[in-house]
Amino acid sequence: MENQYQEIDGIRVYHSDSSDKHDDYNPLGLTSLYNSENKHFWFLHRKKYIFDNIKNSISKNARIIEIGAGTGNVSRFLRSKGYHNLCVGEMHFSGLKYAKSYGINDCYQFDLLKSPFISEFDVVCMFDVLEHIADPNAALKNVRKMLRNDGLVVMTLPAHNWLWSREDSVAGHKKRYNREMIENELESNGFEVVSVRYFFVLIVPLLYLRRLLNPDDGSDVKESEYSNEIAINKYINFGLKFICKLEDKLSGMLPNWFGGSLFVIGKKND
Repeated sequence: MENQYQEIDGIRVYHSDSSDKHDDYNPLGLTSLYNSENKHFWFLHRKKYIFDNIKNSISKNARIIEIGAGTGNVSRFLRSKGYHNLCVGEMHFSGLKYAKSYGINDCYQFDLLKSPFISEFDVVCMFDVLEHIADPNAALKNVRKMLRNDGLVVMTLPAHNWLWSREDSVAGHKKRYNREMIENELESNGFEVVSVRYFFVLIVPLLYLRRLLNPDDGSDVKESEYSNEIAINKYINFGLKFICKLEDKLSGMLPNWFGGSLFVIGKKND
């Protein structure tokens, strides 16, 4: 690991030139994210799904970094489940300050496309990150460099371009993925595909309805849209939590041809 960093407020800063106005993601959404992620159905179901799908295959002793960790919510949840050898990396210093307030001690500010880490980790996690990056191939190549031999990359991604709505532009997405797209990107960048599964299956009709009611008109995103991105009516949120719990119970019986999101594991090839 490179030692050229400065420490600010207990956070290791490797790339201080990385701006909180980076084109791939607008950090104005981080405050809204921080205020919503412990009650919003989507964040609650996603982190549970992630844990349920790694608990039997990734050791609690594995050296793990979550890249693009936002406010560190998923990492905090995984730490509560016993994954204590875990750190977070984020381009935006503002997000790492939230993560630090969660009690995550190892916080690194760096640009994935200029990663300072070589063969440092057993697992690299990117939860809804790759879709923000204009050059995903360069990102995956750098992830591979960060991994030790036989290391794993674990990702979630928004699924299906036919579900694209205004919310995707507000979130800073470059695209939504399907199974074939992410398998091709992994294999082209030195990974073996271990697992690719859709989840948020039962809410797909609602996501398609959102596309119809709130299509993307291609206009520039207004700052006011960032604060509204995660807002949800409490009764709708309650109903969607119930649907997600039902999906958990039915997961073994549901077809895996589509979903609102993808869960992906890739293994570094020799």
